[in-house]
Formats: sequence, C-alpha cells, structure tokens
Amino acid sequence: MSGVSTTPDVPQPATQMPPGVNDTGSVGSVQRFALENHTHASKARKVRVQCAADGSLTWVYSTPFASGVVPIVVAVAEAAGGVTDVINVQVVGTPTNTQCQLLVNRTNKSVAALLGLTVLSVPAQPGVTWVHAVALEP
Repeated sequence: MSGVSTTPDVPQPATQMPPGVNDTGSVGSVQRFALENHTHASKARKVRVQCAADGSLTWVYSTPFASGVVPIVVAVAEAAGGVTDVINVQVVGTPTNTQCQLLVNRTNKSVAALLGLTVLSVPAQPGVTWVHAVALEP
C-alpha cells in the first residue's frame, strides 16, 4: 500500500511550525502529529556580552520578537573573584522587539575603620564588565 491514509482516525503530519512555549497549555483542534526533529520557537533571548568602558551596552537580540512585543529584560553583572564592589545593571528606556539598552553601574565599597561604617562611592567609569541578560516575551 503506498501513500498516506486520509482516514480521519489516522493523524497526519503537521504542516506548520509548532507554537512557542506558553504559560498555559492548550489542546489543538486538528489531529496532527509532529515529526521527531521539530522545534518550538523560544520565548526567550539570552546573551553573555561585555559592556563598553563607560558601562553602556546596546543588546540587539539574535532573533527579533514579533512586531509590537515589549519583552521583559533582566540582567546581572559578572564580577571577578575577590571583587567586593557593588555592580548593578539597569534597563535604560523601554526595550523594543529588536533590542534594549543597558547600563552597568559600579560602586566601590570601603570600610571606614574608625567608625565601622561602609562607605560607597561611584567611580566615573565602571570598566568593561561581562553582563548576563535575558529577554522574555510576556
């Protein structure tokens, strides 16, 4: 017997790419099966990248989100072993479906021995720093 059966009880191969992962599950209305080498579109973009010496960073996503999607972006700085400075990463402006702006801020931490106080001071340039960032489709 050659060809594929068109009997309604026998599922046919999918003809469209499967949807991305969603926060809630759903059941399709068409009985189709997926091939073993299929993939789902990711709802996340991630990167490990260095900022400029002034702390600025423009991250252009490897694959843009759909038009109109404003992703949720979170980022954290990577500090070398032994570094006691406080390093923060902030999102500057509103991310777009293609990119976002980040800014690394580094604060020197020292202890005033006589008073036992921790003193924070902000240097002019945070220096080149590795940043780990994730953008998630809401």
